[in-house]
Amino acid sequence: MNEQTIAQAAVTSLRAEVLLAPKPGLVDPESNGAHRDMNVTTFEASIHALAPYFGQYLHAGLTAATVPQLYQQLRTIGVKAEKAMMTVTVGVNTHRGANFSFGFLLGALGWLLQKQSLKQLVMHDFAPLFPAVAQIAQGVSGDFRDLSEKKQLSHGEALYMKHGVTGVRGEALAGYPTIRTVILPYLRQTTTHGDLRYLQLMVHLMAQVEDANVLHRGGPAGLRFVQDAAKALLHVPASRLPNGLRALNAEMIARNLSPGGTADYLSLAYFFDALMQQMG
Repeated sequence: MNEQTIAQAAVTSLRAEVLLAPKPGLVDPESNGAHRDMNVTTFEASIHALAPYFGQYLHAGLTAATVPQLYQQLRTIGVKAEKAMMTVTVGVNTHRGANFSFGFLLGALGWLLQKQSLKQLVMHDFAPLFPAVAQIAQGVSGDFRDLSEKKQLSHGEALYMKHGVTGVRGEALAGYPTIRTVILPYLRQTTTHGDLRYLQLMVHLMAQVEDANVLHRGGPAGLRFVQDAAKALLHVPASRLPNGLRALNAEMIARNLSPGGTADYLSLAYFFDALMQQMG
Protein backbone atom coordinates (compact mmCIF):
# COMPACT_ATOMS: atom_id res chain seq x y z
CA MET A 1 0.00 0.00 0.00
CA ASN A 2 1.37 3.39 -0.91
CA GLU A 3 0.97 6.64 1.00
CA GLN A 4 -2.18 7.70 -0.84
CA THR A 5 -3.85 4.28 -0.44
CA ILE A 6 -3.26 4.24 3.35
CA ALA A 7 -4.68 7.75 3.78
CA GLN A 8 -7.66 6.86 1.58
CA ALA A 9 -8.32 3.77 3.72
CA ALA A 10 -8.77 6.09 6.73
CA VAL A 11 -11.26 8.27 4.82
CA THR A 12 -13.17 5.20 3.59
CA SER A 13 -13.32 3.91 7.17
CA LEU A 14 -15.13 7.03 8.37
CA ARG A 15 -17.67 6.60 5.56
CA ALA A 16 -18.18 2.91 6.39
CA GLU A 17 -18.83 3.75 10.05
CA VAL A 18 -21.54 6.34 9.39
CA LEU A 19 -23.30 4.04 6.87
CA LEU A 20 -23.34 1.04 9.23
CA ALA A 21 -26.85 0.45 10.62
CA PRO A 22 -28.57 0.09 12.99
CA LYS A 23 -26.35 1.86 15.56
CA PRO A 24 -28.09 2.72 18.86
CA GLY A 25 -27.99 6.42 19.69
CA LEU A 26 -25.78 7.18 16.67
CA VAL A 27 -26.31 8.70 13.24
CA ASP A 28 -26.84 6.17 10.45
CA PRO A 29 -29.05 5.88 7.31
CA GLU A 30 -31.96 4.53 9.42
CA SER A 31 -31.97 7.15 12.18
CA ASN A 32 -30.18 10.22 13.56
CA GLY A 33 -30.04 8.49 16.94
CA ALA A 34 -29.91 10.86 19.90
CA HIS A 35 -28.75 13.74 17.67
CA ARG A 36 -30.97 16.61 16.57
CA ASP A 37 -28.18 18.66 14.97
CA MET A 38 -26.64 16.15 12.54
CA ASN A 39 -27.47 13.46 10.00
CA VAL A 40 -25.67 11.33 7.39
CA THR A 41 -25.32 14.36 5.10
CA THR A 42 -23.58 16.32 7.90
CA PHE A 43 -21.14 13.44 8.36
CA GLU A 44 -20.44 13.15 4.63
CA ALA A 45 -19.60 16.87 4.50
CA SER A 46 -17.37 16.49 7.55
CA ILE A 47 -15.49 13.52 6.02
CA HIS A 48 -14.97 15.41 2.76
CA ALA A 49 -13.51 18.34 4.73
CA LEU A 50 -11.17 16.12 6.77
CA ALA A 51 -9.98 13.92 3.88
CA PRO A 52 -7.03 16.07 2.68
CA TYR A 53 -5.55 16.21 6.19
CA PHE A 54 -5.30 12.42 6.61
CA GLY A 55 -2.64 12.31 3.91
CA GLN A 56 -0.85 15.17 5.68
CA TYR A 57 -0.77 13.26 9.00
CA LEU A 58 0.80 10.24 7.31
CA HIS A 59 3.26 12.35 5.32
CA ALA A 60 4.32 14.19 8.51
CA GLY A 61 5.26 10.83 10.01
CA LEU A 62 7.10 9.69 6.90
CA THR A 63 9.24 12.84 6.80
CA ALA A 64 9.71 13.84 10.48
CA ALA A 65 13.25 13.90 11.87
CA THR A 66 12.34 13.75 15.59
CA VAL A 67 9.35 12.76 17.74
CA PRO A 68 8.84 16.27 19.23
CA GLN A 69 8.91 17.74 15.72
CA LEU A 70 6.31 15.19 14.59
CA TYR A 71 4.05 15.97 17.56
CA GLN A 72 4.09 19.69 16.76
CA GLN A 73 3.36 19.01 13.08
CA LEU A 74 0.44 16.69 13.91
CA ARG A 75 -0.97 19.23 16.34
CA THR A 76 -0.75 22.00 13.71
CA ILE A 77 -2.41 19.85 11.03
CA GLY A 78 -5.04 18.70 13.54
CA VAL A 79 -6.09 22.25 14.39
CA LYS A 80 -6.52 23.06 10.68
CA ALA A 81 -8.47 19.83 10.11
CA GLU A 82 -10.83 20.53 13.01
CA LYS A 83 -11.40 24.07 11.79
CA ALA A 84 -12.26 22.75 8.30
CA MET A 85 -14.66 20.23 9.86
CA MET A 86 -16.36 22.82 12.05
CA THR A 87 -16.72 25.20 9.10
CA VAL A 88 -18.66 22.75 6.92
CA THR A 89 -20.80 21.45 9.83
CA VAL A 90 -21.49 25.01 11.07
CA GLY A 91 -20.04 24.27 14.50
CA VAL A 92 -21.34 20.70 14.96
CA ASN A 93 -18.78 18.24 16.36
CA THR A 94 -19.04 15.26 14.04
CA HIS A 95 -15.51 13.82 14.07
CA ARG A 96 -13.37 15.61 16.67
CA GLY A 97 -12.41 12.36 18.43
CA ALA A 98 -11.87 10.45 15.18
CA ASN A 99 -9.74 13.28 13.77
CA PHE A 100 -7.60 13.25 16.93
CA SER A 101 -7.10 9.47 16.82
CA PHE A 102 -6.45 9.21 13.09
CA GLY A 103 -3.97 12.08 13.39
CA PHE A 104 -1.82 10.28 15.93
CA LEU A 105 -2.24 6.80 14.42
CA LEU A 106 -1.43 7.91 10.86
CA GLY A 107 1.47 10.03 12.10
CA ALA A 108 2.88 7.11 14.10
CA LEU A 109 2.34 4.76 11.17
CA GLY A 110 4.30 7.08 8.88
CA TRP A 111 7.06 7.38 11.49
CA LEU A 112 7.44 3.57 11.63
CA LEU A 113 7.23 3.19 7.85
CA GLN A 114 10.48 5.16 7.60
CA LYS A 115 12.26 1.98 8.74
CA GLN A 116 9.91 -0.98 8.19
CA SER A 117 7.20 -2.11 5.79
CA LEU A 118 3.47 -2.20 6.40
CA LYS A 119 3.62 -5.96 5.80
CA GLN A 120 6.07 -6.30 8.72
CA LEU A 121 3.77 -4.27 10.97
CA VAL A 122 0.74 -6.38 10.04
CA MET A 123 2.71 -9.60 10.63
CA HIS A 124 3.52 -8.38 14.15
CA ASP A 125 -0.10 -7.38 14.90
CA PHE A 126 0.91 -3.69 14.72
CA ALA A 127 2.76 -4.18 18.04
CA PRO A 128 5.35 -1.37 17.45
CA LEU A 129 2.60 1.12 16.53
CA PHE A 130 1.11 1.54 19.99
CA PRO A 131 4.25 2.49 21.95
CA ALA A 132 5.09 4.84 19.07
CA VAL A 133 1.69 6.55 19.44
CA ALA A 134 2.16 6.80 23.21
CA GLN A 135 5.58 8.38 22.73
CA ILE A 136 4.40 10.89 20.11
CA ALA A 137 1.29 11.78 22.14
CA GLN A 138 3.22 12.70 25.31
CA GLY A 139 2.64 16.36 24.52
CA VAL A 140 -1.11 16.06 25.18
CA SER A 141 -0.48 15.21 28.85
CA GLY A 142 -0.12 18.97 29.36
CA ASP A 143 -3.77 19.36 28.32
CA PHE A 144 -4.84 18.15 31.79
CA ARG A 145 -2.77 20.71 33.71
CA ASP A 146 -4.14 23.95 35.17
CA LEU A 147 -7.72 23.16 34.11
CA SER A 148 -9.10 24.68 37.31
CA GLU A 149 -7.84 28.05 36.07
CA LYS A 150 -9.51 27.81 32.66
CA LYS A 151 -12.71 29.81 32.22
CA GLN A 152 -14.21 27.58 29.53
CA LEU A 153 -13.64 23.82 29.43
CA SER A 154 -14.20 21.45 26.51
CA HIS A 155 -16.51 18.46 27.12
CA GLY A 156 -13.43 16.26 27.56
CA GLU A 157 -11.81 18.63 30.04
CA ALA A 158 -15.03 18.96 32.03
CA LEU A 159 -15.33 15.16 32.24
CA TYR A 160 -11.75 14.90 33.46
CA MET A 161 -12.42 17.48 36.19
CA LYS A 162 -15.69 15.82 37.25
CA HIS A 163 -15.04 12.07 36.82
CA GLY A 164 -11.26 11.76 36.25
CA VAL A 165 -11.97 10.37 32.76
CA THR A 166 -9.16 11.11 30.30
CA GLY A 167 -11.12 10.06 27.18
CA VAL A 168 -9.39 9.91 23.80
CA ARG A 169 -6.33 11.77 25.10
CA GLY A 170 -5.85 9.10 27.75
CA GLU A 171 -6.21 6.35 25.13
CA ALA A 172 -3.51 7.95 22.98
CA LEU A 173 -1.18 8.38 25.97
CA ALA A 174 -1.69 4.70 26.86
CA GLY A 175 -1.06 3.57 23.28
CA TYR A 176 -4.71 2.78 22.49
CA PRO A 177 -5.32 -0.27 24.71
CA THR A 178 -8.85 -0.63 23.30
CA ILE A 179 -7.43 -1.23 19.81
CA ARG A 180 -4.82 -3.65 21.18
CA THR A 181 -7.02 -5.65 23.53
CA VAL A 182 -10.50 -5.51 21.97
CA ILE A 183 -10.47 -4.51 18.27
CA LEU A 184 -7.45 -6.33 16.84
CA PRO A 185 -8.14 -9.65 18.64
CA TYR A 186 -11.77 -9.48 17.46
CA LEU A 187 -10.78 -8.78 13.84
CA ARG A 188 -8.22 -11.61 13.91
CA GLN A 189 -10.51 -14.20 15.49
CA THR A 190 -13.98 -13.58 14.07
CA THR A 191 -15.08 -15.30 10.88
CA THR A 192 -18.18 -13.13 10.41
CA HIS A 193 -18.20 -10.86 7.35
CA GLY A 194 -20.13 -7.80 6.19
CA ASP A 195 -22.14 -5.49 8.42
CA LEU A 196 -22.74 -8.18 11.06
CA ARG A 197 -18.96 -8.31 11.70
CA TYR A 198 -19.03 -4.66 12.74
CA LEU A 199 -22.42 -4.65 14.48
CA GLN A 200 -21.16 -7.40 16.79
CA LEU A 201 -17.89 -5.52 17.35
CA MET A 202 -19.92 -2.38 18.16
CA VAL A 203 -21.78 -4.31 20.88
CA HIS A 204 -18.46 -5.55 22.34
CA LEU A 205 -17.15 -1.96 22.39
CA MET A 206 -20.31 -0.51 23.93
CA ALA A 207 -20.09 -3.13 26.68
CA GLN A 208 -16.50 -2.19 27.58
CA VAL A 209 -15.58 1.36 26.54
CA GLU A 210 -15.68 4.14 29.14
CA ASP A 211 -17.44 6.30 26.57
CA ALA A 212 -16.86 10.00 27.22
CA ASN A 213 -19.83 10.96 25.03
CA VAL A 214 -22.19 8.78 27.08
CA LEU A 215 -20.73 10.12 30.33
CA HIS A 216 -21.16 13.70 29.12
CA ARG A 217 -24.83 13.13 28.29
CA GLY A 218 -25.89 10.67 30.99
CA GLY A 219 -23.25 10.59 33.72
CA PRO A 220 -22.15 7.31 35.34
CA ALA A 221 -25.76 6.03 35.41
CA GLY A 222 -26.06 6.54 31.65
CA LEU A 223 -22.77 4.71 31.06
CA ARG A 224 -23.94 1.78 33.23
CA PHE A 225 -27.20 1.59 31.27
CA VAL A 226 -25.38 1.46 27.91
CA GLN A 227 -22.81 -1.09 29.08
CA ASP A 228 -25.45 -3.35 30.68
CA ALA A 229 -27.71 -3.16 27.61
CA ALA A 230 -24.77 -4.03 25.34
CA LYS A 231 -23.74 -6.95 27.57
CA ALA A 232 -27.28 -8.35 27.22
CA LEU A 233 -27.04 -8.05 23.41
CA LEU A 234 -23.78 -10.05 23.38
CA HIS A 235 -25.88 -13.19 23.89
CA VAL A 236 -28.54 -12.45 21.26
CA PRO A 237 -28.47 -14.71 18.15
CA ALA A 238 -27.02 -12.94 15.09
CA SER A 239 -30.35 -13.07 13.23
CA ARG A 240 -32.05 -11.11 16.02
CA LEU A 241 -29.26 -8.59 16.68
CA PRO A 242 -30.45 -5.83 14.27
CA ASN A 243 -33.91 -5.72 15.87
CA GLY A 244 -32.32 -5.73 19.33
CA LEU A 245 -30.18 -2.77 18.29
CA ARG A 246 -33.23 -0.92 16.95
CA ALA A 247 -35.06 -1.42 20.25
CA LEU A 248 -32.01 -0.13 22.15
CA ASN A 249 -31.84 2.85 19.78
CA ALA A 250 -35.36 3.88 20.84
CA GLU A 251 -34.35 3.65 24.51
CA MET A 252 -31.16 5.62 23.98
CA ILE A 253 -32.99 8.36 22.07
CA ALA A 254 -35.42 8.62 25.01
CA ARG A 255 -32.46 8.92 27.40
CA ASN A 256 -30.51 11.24 25.03
CA LEU A 257 -27.49 8.89 25.02
CA SER A 258 -25.01 8.54 22.16
CA PRO A 259 -21.92 6.26 22.27
CA GLY A 260 -19.72 8.52 20.14
CA GLY A 261 -16.54 6.96 21.51
CA THR A 262 -17.68 3.58 20.21
CA ALA A 263 -18.37 5.15 16.79
CA ASP A 264 -14.78 6.46 16.66
CA TYR A 265 -13.42 3.01 17.53
CA LEU A 266 -15.58 1.43 14.83
CA SER A 267 -14.03 3.71 12.20
CA LEU A 268 -10.56 2.74 13.50
CA ALA A 269 -11.57 -0.94 13.27
CA TYR A 270 -12.54 -0.52 9.62
CA PHE A 271 -9.14 1.10 9.03
CA PHE A 272 -7.08 -1.66 10.66
CA ASP A 273 -9.21 -4.30 8.94
CA ALA A 274 -8.47 -2.68 5.57
CA LEU A 275 -4.71 -2.65 6.27
CA MET A 276 -4.75 -6.32 7.29
CA GLN A 277 -6.79 -7.42 4.28
CA GLN A 278 -4.54 -5.52 1.86
CA MET A 279 -1.56 -7.42 3.23
CA GLY A 280 -3.40 -10.73 2.96
